Amino acid sequence: MSNLTAKPHKAIAPTPRLNTPQMLKGGLYLTWGTCALLLITTIAAVQGQRYALKTIGKDTAPSIIAAQHIKSGIADLDANAANKLLVEAGKNPTAEKAYDNRRKEVVEATLAAAENITYGDAERNPIRTLFVALGDYRLKIHEARIYQKQKNNIAILEPFRAGIDIVDNTLLPAADALDQTNRSALDRVYLEQKFNMGKNLFFVAIVGLGLLVLLVVLQIFLNKRMRRLLNPMLLAATAIAILFMGYTFNALFSASSQLKLAKEDAFTSIHALWQIRALAYSANGDESRYLLDTAMAAKHEQGFFSKVTKLADIPPKVDTFNKVITNLSSSNNAGFNGLFAEALNNITFKGEKEATIATLEALGKYLEIDRQIRQLQQAGNRDAAVALCIGNGEGQSNWAFDRFDNALDQAIAINQQEFDRAVDRGFKDLEAFEVITPIALSAIALLTLLGILPRVKEYSI
Repeated sequence: MSNLTAKPHKAIAPTPRLNTPQMLKGGLYLTWGTCALLLITTIAAVQGQRYALKTIGKDTAPSIIAAQHIKSGIADLDANAANKLLVEAGKNPTAEKAYDNRRKEVVEATLAAAENITYGDAERNPIRTLFVALGDYRLKIHEARIYQKQKNNIAILEPFRAGIDIVDNTLLPAADALDQTNRSALDRVYLEQKFNMGKNLFFVAIVGLGLLVLLVVLQIFLNKRMRRLLNPMLLAATAIAILFMGYTFNALFSASSQLKLAKEDAFTSIHALWQIRALAYSANGDESRYLLDTAMAAKHEQGFFSKVTKLADIPPKVDTFNKVITNLSSSNNAGFNGLFAEALNNITFKGEKEATIATLEALGKYLEIDRQIRQLQQAGNRDAAVALCIGNGEGQSNWAFDRFDNALDQAIAINQQEFDRAVDRGFKDLEAFEVITPIALSAIALLTLLGILPRVKEYSI
């Protein structure tokens, strides 16, 4: 038998362990990498928040307001055109002046919208339609004015009706399309930013926490391996990291809060109030149309009351505006539907409720006078009805409507001021972050180097 010899076992080489200098260098490189990652995530979060503030505060909201300004201007332009035609040529200089002023306002507001195009043809097409259709409308009213000077009251109606058709079916829908384009963009950006804000804060928190953990681990490592109680440089780096993270989170949360205040609290009310203005101006035009075009009076009367219902749909059990106002004095619940209810259910700022209630009260007074106008017209007293409709004296329709419009101005101004302040504060919260962030993180990286390098050199002696 041959002797069997066992094969010697091959020794398994032990896994090399990192020595202290290598571990210190690894910790240093990890700290630098984490600082770079925190720089990227912080700047991304800040720029995302700033983009949302710019889109909502500087791009879409002003364009939406411009669209509503255009819409209310067109409606009032048409109302004053009817007021001019209700009496003999030259006998209503107030309406003549108001017509010219509104025409200029609509053109200026449309030009402003054209200079702020952000979403391409979705804005460009309705703006083009506004310019073209406004010219067509003016031609029709000019034609009606020629017949007015000839005292041909029957011939006035054909171009007047053609002008109404342009207003109702071209001009106002174009203004609505401009509003809707920017409103959709505003809502989309706001929802995206709410999601992105949470995501960005999560990443900043994770990376920032990782940096703090690294700095603490390095401090503990030096304490255990090198019997150093505390490393002053690492301690300073840790303090800067804590301060920077606190500052960053405070700024991002504050900017997010300002964005919410601007969009949900202020702008929601601004939009509702501007819609109230445009719809009220249009209803005021229906009142004048009702008197001018008696053959279509029922249609214009229906249009008037339909718009009033959209403004404030008061239930039968409440019955009158006075009862609504009495109820509102002791409750924040509007108790009815419509655009006024939207505005009243979103009261946030000092003086806002009082201004909105004053506007509603003024509308109630205007509607009382409108009721008198219709009673006079139905009783066959057209001259008195027209005088009450186009009159500017106390107790007359234009006087009441001006009171309504002035009260509405106050409510809009309160919300607009708060909107502008919130946007400005949001931008201020994020000011100079592109400078502060690299300086703070470079300081952390440098202090970490200065804290570790002398310890590494001790091993090279």
